[in-house]
Amino acid sequence: MKLSAIVFVFWPEEENYVAACLQTVSFADEIIVIDNGATAKTLAVCKEYTPKIFHTDSKNFSDHHNLGKQKATGDWLLYVDADERVSAGLADEIKSELAKPSAAAYELRRVNFFLGKKVRFGDRYPDYVTRLFQKDKLVGWKGEIHESSKVDGEIGRLSQPLYHLTHRDIYSMLAKTANFAEHEANLRLAAGHPQISGWRLLRIFATEMFNRLIKLQGVRGGTEGWIDGIFQSFSLFIAYVRLWELQRRLSLAETYKEIDKKIISGEL
Repeated sequence: MKLSAIVFVFWPEEENYVAACLQTVSFADEIIVIDNGATAKTLAVCKEYTPKIFHTDSKNFSDHHNLGKQKATGDWLLYVDADERVSAGLADEIKSELAKPSAAAYELRRVNFFLGKKVRFGDRYPDYVTRLFQKDKLVGWKGEIHESSKVDGEIGRLSQPLYHLTHRDIYSMLAKTANFAEHEANLRLAAGHPQISGWRLLRIFATEMFNRLIKLQGVRGGTEGWIDGIFQSFSLFIAYVRLWELQRRLSLAETYKEIDKKIISGEL
């Protein structure tokens, strides 16, 4: 069975980390890179491991995944983000399983690292993700941001870890928050979300804090757990503030133009 590893690169800082990802999938028969705005330096690193690099301008994550399937030539597809690493144990387990597959697709046990610490509590533990597919059993992907797969057949589960080195520093976290907040706000606006008000913002932030820190036991993760819970609540808060901006009768840019007019005319 031929295996194609499909690797996604999204963020500029991945030039410092993508090589490690590509090394861990080098056991595959083919490596496909889907580029969604990588720097020239990042792409130069990728070219050291594969000539099969395909660019897309789409902001829809499902489009990236479906493009990977389209370009891959393997019987099986392994989807990996640039900040993920296939452990040696998982590589051996995949090779063993594909020699005599028992399912159409497989969930992988993803082990997350947040600010350098292994996550043992919260919404990312345990974290199983369906990433290994028999190509002709993968119907496709849907979802603009939180993409999900549709499989024609049973889904099994592998035990060895897929490591996820997420949120390496506060500045990259803020950059990703701004990116995702824009998408999340647009999706909610298109879905006709009720008008945002101050009390809704307070309820959203407080509920998310409670769920992450108390219900999901984020407080047991130490300092990193507290930072994660507060920051994820903040990220959701920002998405809803952006939605509030988009719902305004006058945009903020238009509002400030009106203020300028009043200042110049002497009305203010």
